[in-house]
Amino acid sequence: MKAPGIKTAIPQRRYKLGDFSVVVLGDIESDDGVDYRYVFATVQDGAQEPEFYVLSVRAPGVAGDFALRVLGRELDRELDVSGRWRDLDTFCDQAIALAQQVLSLGDEPPHRLM
Repeated sequence: MKAPGIKTAIPQRRYKLGDFSVVVLGDIESDDGVDYRYVFATVQDGAQEPEFYVLSVRAPGVAGDFALRVLGRELDRELDVSGRWRDLDTFCDQAIALAQQVLSLGDEPPHRLM
């Protein structure tokens, strides 16, 4: 699976979502040429590496807008482009909903840890 090329980042939020730990990163410096605003990464308990990401990345050629992307084992899609994805709360709410859907977590409530 392709993963974001993160060199440095600052955790903005942490959640527990079912048997997954989630970290939301911001202030990201990457080495893959992508301008990340936020990265939502899920790691299943007992695993070493994230298996699902939701990304807010600067949309090329569209001033002030960010693309909402998802990355998984067999998933790499851009879902939307909007200025909404620059807001941390809006991004986290959507990323949690996507993780619940893609990871088959149903109504598993997120527990914010940080």
